[in-house]
Amino acid sequence: MWRLRQARTLPVTATIAPDAEVWADTELRFAAAVEVGAAAALTADDGVVVQGSWRAPVLYDCGRCLEELEVAVERPLTLLYVPEDGWQAEDSDVRTIGRRETVLDLSDAIREEVLLEVPRYFVPEYEDGRCTQCGDPVERFKYATEEVSAAGDPRWSALKALQGD
Repeated sequence: MWRLRQARTLPVTATIAPDAEVWADTELRFAAAVEVGAAAALTADDGVVVQGSWRAPVLYDCGRCLEELEVAVERPLTLLYVPEDGWQAEDSDVRTIGRRETVLDLSDAIREEVLLEVPRYFVPEYEDGRCTQCGDPVERFKYATEEVSAAGDPRWSALKALQGD
C-alpha cells in the first residue's frame, strides 16, 4: 500500500494456477491459469479501486456432443476497497480494508468474480448446419435416435401403475 500511495496507480498482473487452492470445491476445470490484468489506484478517501479484466480458459463438456471444449471467458474487472472504519452500508460490491494494511490480496475477490461470471454449462452455437466447436452436423443433435414403441416409453410404467382409474 505504501508503493500505491507513492505512485498513485500501480499495474496489477497476476495468474492463478488451475490447481490453486482458491479453486477447490468449485467444480471448475481450467485449461491454463486464470490471467488478471488491471491497475490499482487510490481513491480520495484512502480506498483502492482495481480496474481491468480477467481471462479464464475454461474446460467444458460440449452440451451437444459431450466432447471436451476449451472456451476462453473474459470479463471486465472492477473491485472497490474502502477503509473499514469509514464504511457503514451493506454492499456486496464494496470490500473493506484496514487503514494499516500493507498488502491487498485479490485472490478471493477474483475467485468470486470468476465463479459469478463463468457459465455453468456451455452449448455452442451453430453455423451452416455444423456445431461451431466440434464441427459435427447439427442434425445429429436434433432428433432422438431410438424410436419409442406404440405403448409408450417403458420408463413411465411405474407412474402408470400408480395412476388410478
